[in-house]
Amino acid sequence: MTLSMGLATRLRSATASLHREVESSPLIATLLRGKLDRAGYCLLLRNLQPIYAALEARLPTLAEDPVIACIFDPMLARLPALEADLVTLQGASWSSLPLQEAAEVYQAHLLQLDAPGLVAHAYVRYLGDLAGGQMLARVVGRALVLDGDQGTAFYAFPSPGAAVLGQRFREGLDRIVLPETALSRIVDEACLGFRWHGDLFRALGVDCDLAQRSPLPLA
Repeated sequence: MTLSMGLATRLRSATASLHREVESSPLIATLLRGKLDRAGYCLLLRNLQPIYAALEARLPTLAEDPVIACIFDPMLARLPALEADLVTLQGASWSSLPLQEAAEVYQAHLLQLDAPGLVAHAYVRYLGDLAGGQMLARVVGRALVLDGDQGTAFYAFPSPGAAVLGQRFREGLDRIVLPETALSRIVDEACLGFRWHGDLFRALGVDCDLAQRSPLPLA
């Protein structure tokens, strides 16, 4: 990896194998094949909720930090939509669904991170949402037999849309100016974020009774 690479490219290159590993976990492969049932999907959303709650509590408070300012965009916020989907799919009692330890540990980590560290985890979550959201909305809608876009608000981004917002985010990453040691730490934090997702999805796969299934091929 050369130092002339922009941060967006460095992050994509460094996390590519971890990203593939997470996507091939039984839980996510089952989701992508449209085979995850409502209970399993709600459990997934419930365990993503504290991650977004922590990330989206911290980012606005640091919005004037030169590093966060490069990537901060209120239109990327997913927490209200995620919680609305949980109400639609699970009801008002969604918060009683069990949380995995991996989700709670991840949340605690995000709440104590500095600005460069938060950039890494914003990359892990938001670019994934932006890149795959439209496809997942269709998959989830068909699998759960949802009415229109009810229950898939999490994947709906406001105008100018996911493609433009994703491009802006990547351009923002490339505007970040930090010493090489700090840039390398962002990359390391992003790798950590993918590993934490892997831990979480493996634990959820057990709870969703997927542990004994062979990973399904990606759609």
